[in-house]
Amino acid sequence: MNLHRDFRHGHRVLLAVMAGVAGYLFLRLSVPSWTEAAVQKPSPTTSAAPFEVGERFTYNVSWKVFDAGIATMTLAEKTSFQNEETYRINATVYSTGIVSALFKVTDVFESFFQVRDLCSRRITKMIQEGRRHRETVVTFDAKARQARMEDRDMNLPDLPPKRTESTVPSCVQDVISALYVIRTKTLRVGELVQFPINDGGRTYDVTVEIQAQEEVRTPAGTFQAFRLEPKVFDGLFKSKGRLFVWVTADAARIPVQLKAKINIGTITATLTQADRLPAPSHRRPAAKL
Repeated sequence: MNLHRDFRHGHRVLLAVMAGVAGYLFLRLSVPSWTEAAVQKPSPTTSAAPFEVGERFTYNVSWKVFDAGIATMTLAEKTSFQNEETYRINATVYSTGIVSALFKVTDVFESFFQVRDLCSRRITKMIQEGRRHRETVVTFDAKARQARMEDRDMNLPDLPPKRTESTVPSCVQDVISALYVIRTKTLRVGELVQFPINDGGRTYDVTVEIQAQEEVRTPAGTFQAFRLEPKVFDGLFKSKGRLFVWVTADAARIPVQLKAKINIGTITATLTQADRLPAPSHRRPAAKL
């Protein structure tokens, strides 16, 4: 890979996991020393979620010794989508400093997922990376068990979008909703958490390894956190690398740090600020298909 492609890939890995800890899908691990009882399967949410409307996290993204960008993740509101009550999440990442001069990145993700069971209903991705400018929308039809994707090249507005369909389970995650699912789990060192994720193509069984509990220092404070390793490489991401995510060991399960170790070095996203925004003053119209 060249520098631009590798750096763009690293940004995507971090945003995907920030916005969906399982991040672009992991192939299921087969670890003989861990029994089937140690694998947690997804189940409907039965207790209060550890997140609320108005929650916003801000991260500094660094590459080697350089500040590379800023990322945010906001639980914007509850709204109606497909006649269900859903959360709407916004996630953004943009490059800064010397990295922006080399390769400008401005990516915006929006996810709708159920309040009750946290199943995804739609994800939209607006990608601006160098000269590349695309809009991708993946909508999940639970009754038909279909994921329908539309992908547009915004540099060629007269071209029709590319449309594809794929089969999904009745409850599936996107790369944004996955993090919110992991935050509802009881995490124990030495166990695995699994659930399906779809990003418009093949559906993967996600596996996240809960490796350790350790102290993490960030500009936002010092936290006791679980270190998780989603197995994203050699799965959806075909290149070599490793990805680590730290979420707080308290009930909030706040994602405080992420590291992607790839060909060009380590890209790190570190929590700099956690905010509680005021509720929207006007409820926006129900989202349409």
